[in-house]
Amino acid sequence: MKTLKKQLPFWVIVIAVMTLTIGVAVATTAVLIHQDTVAESKRATQTRILKVAQSTAKMAPVKRVIRASNAGATTNLQTFVKPLVKRDDVDFIVILNHDLIRLSHPLDKDVGHHFSSLQDPRPALQGRIHYSQRPGVLGPEYRVFHPVYDHGKVIGVVCVGVTEKNLNQQLQRKTRPILIGGLSGLLVGLVLSVLLGMYLRYLLLGMEPSEIAERTAQQTLVDDALPEGVIAINRRGQIISVNRTARTLFAQELFRGQPLPPALRELLFTGVTTSSGVEVTYLDKQLLISTNALWVRGKQLGQVCLIRDMSEITGLINKLAGTEHYVSSLRAQTHEFMNQLQVINGLLELEEYPRALEFVGQITDNYHQDIGYVTDKIKWPAMVGLILGKSKEAKEQGIAFKVTATSSVPQADFDSQVEVLLLRIVSNLLDNARDAIKHPNKGSLISLTLVSTATQLKIVVRDTGSGIAPAVREQMFTQGFSTKGHQRGYGMGIIRAAVTRLHGHLKITANQPVGTVMTVVVETKEALK
Repeated sequence: MKTLKKQLPFWVIVIAVMTLTIGVAVATTAVLIHQDTVAESKRATQTRILKVAQSTAKMAPVKRVIRASNAGATTNLQTFVKPLVKRDDVDFIVILNHDLIRLSHPLDKDVGHHFSSLQDPRPALQGRIHYSQRPGVLGPEYRVFHPVYDHGKVIGVVCVGVTEKNLNQQLQRKTRPILIGGLSGLLVGLVLSVLLGMYLRYLLLGMEPSEIAERTAQQTLVDDALPEGVIAINRRGQIISVNRTARTLFAQELFRGQPLPPALRELLFTGVTTSSGVEVTYLDKQLLISTNALWVRGKQLGQVCLIRDMSEITGLINKLAGTEHYVSSLRAQTHEFMNQLQVINGLLELEEYPRALEFVGQITDNYHQDIGYVTDKIKWPAMVGLILGKSKEAKEQGIAFKVTATSSVPQADFDSQVEVLLLRIVSNLLDNARDAIKHPNKGSLISLTLVSTATQLKIVVRDTGSGIAPAVREQMFTQGFSTKGHQRGYGMGIIRAAVTRLHGHLKITANQPVGTVMTVVVETKEALK
């Protein structure tokens, strides 16, 4: 059987099985109908010849001739019976007197002789209706014997019958439509089986079920091994494919056949269909999504979305950007120190010793203000680089930036994921503080306080901006809500999500006399476990 399956395509097996099933069903039905028709035909024949015998036995001429024959007369009913045979569509009507002498017969030469089988009509002489099926003068016959009564006394017998040959001919005429119908049904079934097989082949793209099962299993393994999440939906929004990465990204139970949650459908499938990728924010994750339509044979069945978690990459970019700012500042300072050394060298050659000492003092003060002060307080290169970059951006907009004297971060040794989340919190807090100062002036200031302990990090960002209105504060953590325009409103959501992951808390208060104070306290050890 296995060898046969390997040799025959699935659609051929379907055709063969369907044809065999329809053939057996049609043949069984035809046999049952044929048997029922034969039985019904025999019952109908039995009823018909009985009625003919009953009507013939009641006819006055029949009784008169039988009485005369019983009295010794030589008269017969041959001429009288022949029209009755034609009228009643039977093969013969044989009338017997009390001595079982034929008074009529299909063959004229047998009239006046005894019945061929004297045992058959005897029950009728005793007043019983009797059926018989045995060979007669005309061959095998099916006949009935009916007594003829005269004033309550049996005076003779009427035998009416049909030959087996005639009966078979009648059955053939009745069963021929059954045979034709059965063959027609078998032919129609064969055609439908072929069409079904071809349609299955079309649906299965010419592949075998075992091949489809193998490919599906392989595709599932491949999908689950992908670092990107994959979600495909049909036109009704039901999930038709989802891999393990997508379930992990969204931390939801997503199953095939179920509707995609409205929030995810709006996030992933309501934007512009693009294969190049669009960055979106979901909770604390930066996602790169690319959406494409699913087409099969020119018909769109749904959409598929490829999701890449860019959060870690974005965090690493922030970390690298901070380091780059740090290195860039060091290079600038090195270049500036070289110039300053040349100035000091010139002053010494000119023996301008007081001016040289004054110039060295200025250099020392500037270093401590720009870099040395920060590096003394914060022993965390990535954070120092981030602070230097944000400080430069603020100063370019005319906003003063300082790290408070109470800041203290010893040698940092954070887990990679924790470090990324901390950089993300500080970066977004400083960006929000800078954006809050819409019209910078001489008093515009952003201050940052970082205090690290063995298990916690406290972050305080103060600004002299316009503050946060009560109505805005109620919605500021809603993803997409912003007072800055379209495609904004993700920063506070990102901050709160990162704070939540680090088991911390966020407090917002008013700064005096103007502005806002954002205070964050998070766990830095065992935070993600």
